[in-house]
Amino acid sequence: MTEIVEQFIAERFKNQAGEPANPGNIGDPKKLARDLGNFIFSLHKLDTTDAPKPSFENAFAGSDLPLFEAEFTELIKKYEKIVPVDLLDDKFLHATKRPWNKEPLWIHGNLTAKNLRVENGKLVGIAESEKAVIADPACDLAIAWTLFDTKARKIFFAAAEADKSTIERAQIWALINALKAYDSDDIDELIQSRDALTEILKEYDYSNGTDFYDGQN
Repeated sequence: MTEIVEQFIAERFKNQAGEPANPGNIGDPKKLARDLGNFIFSLHKLDTTDAPKPSFENAFAGSDLPLFEAEFTELIKKYEKIVPVDLLDDKFLHATKRPWNKEPLWIHGNLTAKNLRVENGKLVGIAESEKAVIADPACDLAIAWTLFDTKARKIFFAAAEADKSTIERAQIWALINALKAYDSDDIDELIQSRDALTEILKEYDYSNGTDFYDGQN
């Protein structure tokens, strides 16, 4: 992580104690959504002079979605029995047609639930990230479907001042993350990924009665 982002996190969170966030320990999800959204909004205000951009080695963080089309296609085909392949392919193409055309902003690049620190239901820290770069802010917003319900997501996006197109791209990142962790050995990660997938498909107005916790899935 570059010095400016590292200093920003250190100054914002004096106490880096706490435990990784999960839906069971975040207290009031609306408050956490607002606090995390405010963090992202402030992160975007940092000076980007001479800041690094996504590299080949660090391609995921903030990189353009079209670079991940092959991986996305492979993932939805892998789970074609439980997800609507054609619908998700259309959503991916839709999102790629609305790229980030503004100046790149600072992103954390690895803003996952396990990298948030909570104590007594409150956000008290965020782990540093070697993936911090200036890029499309959408990938940092993907956590919205991991931790928050519909109302909390709206608060989160409002606090981060995310526009509609960025939210649509973030939803695709969330979908990629959810499918990659669908069969994770980490039980918290597995649960969060399947819950996120449920939330995303709900927002896409799709339901075929699939239970993502069915042992056969």
